[in-house]
Amino acid sequence: MGYLLTVLTRFFWATVQGVAGQLSIGMAGIFLLSLSVCFSFSAYSFAILSKNFTFSFWLTFVLSLGLTSLVGFLFSYLYTKVSKDSFTVLALSSILGFDALVKSFDGLTGGVLGISGILRPAFIGKLSSLAVFAGIMCLLVLIMHYFVVKSSLGRKIRAFKEHPVALESLGTSKDSISRFVIVWGAIISSVAGVLELMRLQFLDPSFGGIPNLILFVSIAILALKPKVSSAVLASMFVVFVPEIISFLNFPSQFVGHLRSIFYCVLLIFLVRQVSGKFTISKREI
Repeated sequence: MGYLLTVLTRFFWATVQGVAGQLSIGMAGIFLLSLSVCFSFSAYSFAILSKNFTFSFWLTFVLSLGLTSLVGFLFSYLYTKVSKDSFTVLALSSILGFDALVKSFDGLTGGVLGISGILRPAFIGKLSSLAVFAGIMCLLVLIMHYFVVKSSLGRKIRAFKEHPVALESLGTSKDSISRFVIVWGAIISSVAGVLELMRLQFLDPSFGGIPNLILFVSIAILALKPKVSSAVLASMFVVFVPEIISFLNFPSQFVGHLRSIFYCVLLIFLVRQVSGKFTISKREI
């Protein structure tokens, strides 16, 4: 039962992170690879605040989201000052920069040893309670994402990717749209980071990083259509397929590599199939 609850909790926070990836990469066309940094930054902010202050869970949660939104504002400012290619490289390099930063400040972040003993509040003390809480947070994020997708703002975000000239001709600033996408994506990623922190109750430099980057980019690639259901189904594929593969009777010394290879082959095949059905010409603005 504990294994199923753990996988279910992973699915919930992966869906939340996938929504941020779909919003930025799929809908807006902004390769916001720094979402992985926001994911890790929120977790470290929460852990440091909870360790050094006697704040309540909800206050610490809100503060971590607020601090991560500042990181989003920073990246939104950089997006308006550099080219798209440069921003993509900058966002990717920020993952390595954050990893080096975490390892450098031993007294604050625990360095390579990380931060241990992060306690859950009483209402999510059990794994079953945490799974329910993660499911509720995931549902709230999906509902807000649904309203964004269906609203005029969602149409403007898609126009930002596909018809930026037409968007500005209608009196909407590209900078305001990119700022919303990046900051809102950072906040959504911070929710996912705190949920995963509550599951692990431990932090080290390997938290988030490249594995998290692969996860949300995979979901964003698979969730081509700007629909909430696409993000959910893509998250199910990314989370559950590797778990199913782990039950196959592979030799133990090869199982990790075979899981990765098999997952990559399935991902390439699925992307190829999906890309042939959902082209840009069929998308609605």
